[in-house]
Amino acid sequence: MSAAPTKKELVYKRIRRAIISGELKPGVILNEAEITAQFESGKTPTREALLLLTHEHFLESLPRVGYIVTQPSLQDILETFHLRLVLEVEVIGLAIERLSAEDMRCLLENNQEEERLSASKAGAENEKASALNRDFHLTLARASGHVRMAGIIKQLMDDMERMLAKDPYLADPSQHRPILAALETRDKKQAQEALRLHIEETRTRILNRY
Repeated sequence: MSAAPTKKELVYKRIRRAIISGELKPGVILNEAEITAQFESGKTPTREALLLLTHEHFLESLPRVGYIVTQPSLQDILETFHLRLVLEVEVIGLAIERLSAEDMRCLLENNQEEERLSASKAGAENEKASALNRDFHLTLARASGHVRMAGIIKQLMDDMERMLAKDPYLADPSQHRPILAALETRDKKQAQEALRLHIEETRTRILNRY
């Protein structure tokens, strides 16, 4: 049984989600006292949550003022996608030799859920789409058996969540199908190429918005 989230975690998750969804837009100033009152969380957990979001570059500290919601820069986007291309193409090459039947089942079920979500008009569609996309890529990362690379990819996916928030193709099941087809036949080169094309196409869509 998992432990109940702490006050710090609750405040952190609510602010982070508000930033990703666009409810809190870049340039908005957050005041520690106002956040503490709004979430009834106490000064210490609020301060810890805000510092964590600063560390993750969602916020920037403004001395004697508070915190300002940041905007991912073009350089942030280019660097993150570059790292994903380098690491994930390598990871899928390792994973294809180690994928278990359970891993493959999870990936296929993930894609089926993307199909259902893509066909629906759910209110929280983008949040669900983000979770499915994240799970797909992290399942491959973990299957590689390379713990450090999987950890870095997890951090990159966290960093990228805000960049992908408005991607209309995030829940499109066709994005992952060529990767799945190559995995099912254990074709390493094709799997790496399919994943590379997927990441590059996503990068192009995101850059076209900036």
